[in-house]
Amino acid sequence: MNTKTPFFQQLLSSFGPGLITAALVLGPGTITVCSNVGATTGYSMLWVVVISCLFMICMTRVAAKMGCVSPLSLLTNVENNYGRVVSVLVGLSVCFSCSGFQTGNTVGVGISMMELFGGNIPIWTILFLAVTLVFIWTSNNFYSLLEKTMIFLILIMVVAFVGNMFFIEIDGGDLLKGLIPTAPSNKALWIAVASTSFSVAGAAGQAYMVQGKNWKVEDLKKGLRDATVGILILSTLGIIIIITSAAILHPQGITIKNAVDMGLQLEPFLGSFGKWLFLIGLFATSLSSYVSNAALGGMFLCEALHLGKSINDRWVKVFASGILVFGTIIAIIFGSNPIQLIVFAQSMTIFGAPIVAVVILLLSNNKKMMGQYRNSLPLNIILGIATAWAIYISINQLIALIR
Repeated sequence: MNTKTPFFQQLLSSFGPGLITAALVLGPGTITVCSNVGATTGYSMLWVVVISCLFMICMTRVAAKMGCVSPLSLLTNVENNYGRVVSVLVGLSVCFSCSGFQTGNTVGVGISMMELFGGNIPIWTILFLAVTLVFIWTSNNFYSLLEKTMIFLILIMVVAFVGNMFFIEIDGGDLLKGLIPTAPSNKALWIAVASTSFSVAGAAGQAYMVQGKNWKVEDLKKGLRDATVGILILSTLGIIIIITSAAILHPQGITIKNAVDMGLQLEPFLGSFGKWLFLIGLFATSLSSYVSNAALGGMFLCEALHLGKSINDRWVKVFASGILVFGTIIAIIFGSNPIQLIVFAQSMTIFGAPIVAVVILLLSNNKKMMGQYRNSLPLNIILGIATAWAIYISINQLIALIR
């Protein structure tokens, strides 16, 4: 393989960018947070995921459109239009969000392997960190094969959750009530589920992913369709997990303390095998995001600093490795309650969202860059609300930290 081929071009050779974005965002954080939401609050926060789905689809479609229309990268366009400082702030924001998600990925790998094979979280996280660093610095082919395997395992778990829906008793009235926006009974979980369902960093990465596919203006319809399908898959799974945990765990008053508790959701369909499939799926979602998430954060920051933008560039590898090491250190130091750590880490990712959302909104309306492909008024209204939503969640999380 040509060692100068950009990382995302290698990564996306077999998959649509929308599916890769879904796999990138669908980590242990999404599964853990949605399971906690259903088990703790029943169906009452379904509306958060539904609204986030709309925002995420619009943001991802706009990023895909910019990637198809412009021959320049997202951050190059940011710097050309708004200056180097704004470009660096966007790079830092995406890197910060990816670091938060990386903590969840690391803990997810640790708890799934611990439950499957024994040991403890520090041992497994250090082991996977060491193996991953070796491959990042020595191999160009490893991750492509790994991604195919992990997505296959994720799809198996998706099928299991969908099949499980036919074996559980759903309270239709409560489910419909859960689709109506209400004041959250648990603000920490509300912030966490809103943050993990609306990943602006993941949406921004879509601009690079379509360019990695070499999609141009003539591929725009395909790019928009692909982005929509990928996010719909992601959001539908989050909704299904909330419904499942609300139907199975909430009536029994089960408080999720470990990964096995979450695996109980699949017992109606798969019996005792359900928890093992869940653990395998949790491992797959963790590992599928493990390297790509770190690479995304490293790539954004390095391009903003003019240090490179391919995984084969030395500084991108340095920053990606730093994100991996950071996630491992946090998992080891604060991993005594891994479920709560994942929920907290997901909440923290929202701090990187507002500035990225504002920049995407502005760029997608830039006449010089987008021409006839600028946003329509209805789309701008939705993106404006989505940006305000990200700011509102960030303010609430900041208030929660101060208190």
